[in-house]
Amino acid sequence: MSPLIVIDAMLLAFLLILGVPVPLCFAAAVLLLIVLGDYSSANFLVGAGFNQLSSIILVAIPLYILAGGIMASGGIAGRLVDLADSIFGRLRGGLGIVAIIATAVFGAISGMASSAVAAIGRIMIPRMEERGYDRAYATALISSSSVLALLIPPSASMIIYGWVTGTSILACFLATAGPAVVLMGLLAFWNRILTRNMPLVSPEPAPFREMAGETFLRAKKAGAGLLMPMIILGFIYGGVTTPTEAAAVAVVYAIPVSIYLYRDLTWSTLSEVIWKSAQIAGVLMLLIFFATMLARLWTFEEVPQQIMAGLLAISSEPIILLLLINLMLIIIGMFMEDVSGILLGAPLLLPVAIQAGVDPIQFAAIMGVNLGMGLITPPTAPILYFAALIGRVGIGGMLAPTLVFVLFAYLPVVLITTFVPIVSLWLPTIVLGL
Repeated sequence: MSPLIVIDAMLLAFLLILGVPVPLCFAAAVLLLIVLGDYSSANFLVGAGFNQLSSIILVAIPLYILAGGIMASGGIAGRLVDLADSIFGRLRGGLGIVAIIATAVFGAISGMASSAVAAIGRIMIPRMEERGYDRAYATALISSSSVLALLIPPSASMIIYGWVTGTSILACFLATAGPAVVLMGLLAFWNRILTRNMPLVSPEPAPFREMAGETFLRAKKAGAGLLMPMIILGFIYGGVTTPTEAAAVAVVYAIPVSIYLYRDLTWSTLSEVIWKSAQIAGVLMLLIFFATMLARLWTFEEVPQQIMAGLLAISSEPIILLLLINLMLIIIGMFMEDVSGILLGAPLLLPVAIQAGVDPIQFAAIMGVNLGMGLITPPTAPILYFAALIGRVGIGGMLAPTLVFVLFAYLPVVLITTFVPIVSLWLPTIVLGL
């Protein structure tokens, strides 16, 4: 690998560690290569960036962000929490399970882990503290569960992966569902273990008829919000719409539900949601623009081929290759959020994964779990720090339970997803016949 590429990669990593905004990190890496590299013209890079941004697939991303923003401000979070609480809240440690389920479902609706932390965390953290949970632990559980937004369809991260690699987006949606279910089970298990010595207070048992009635009423209130991901996925897999068209349907559906049914959103506050969603989408598009240019330059310099040759020089055994791939993804995830990690890592590592016998659809799930784990893994851990602000707790108190979730929930799911292909491939095989 040329010294210039090594310096470029080191610059990118250094700026990310410093906390420079991610699009600017990629822009600096591109600028360094253009200034110091031997390229006759940089015009082809700008054209490549704009050509990628003009893809109709990418239109789905800002639409899903907008739909999630509308529902985040439209009162669905509290209704989801109440519904899950009526089902699991009377179990010992049940409110932790409520937090996991509510955060996962809301994350799927909003498409973003940060939205799930903000919406569910503000409701659940005080409620969990009232029932005897340590506040730092409750905040760590919310942040760890929010990463399920990357795995439960429809996932914006999987749209990016499918677009970058040319893999079926529908298959990528389904590939991450199996690992998400396993991860939810492990998070619930460790929640029960970690809270066994806490002075938890559970509601008094109630007759089955009363519990069923309460659950039915809360399900009725939350039903419109819960229907949103079902409608989106039903339209996509029923062949009614493309993923991009389904995102537009989601926006059209979310507006009347939030304004006229839930009445927690008004037309005046809708403009604020649109503005915030546009800001998020704009930053994301800028990131994609510069990441595309950097990927084109690195491809021009044959970086993917050199990475493959380097890994194969270490070992040609598929098991060793897969462990090395996961190690690289963990490192990428520790310093980049999921979209940046996919834009950088997918083109570089997918050829090596294929060489090791991994299906590109399975690799979507491998990347999703790894990069999701990176969002809560120090040193950067952006979701962890964001959750600490929401929960108003110190990051130190969150580290111990978070590391338990990382080491004994996320890491096992990474290994299961990597070495047990059926976990990620059974749904795409059944639904799509792949």
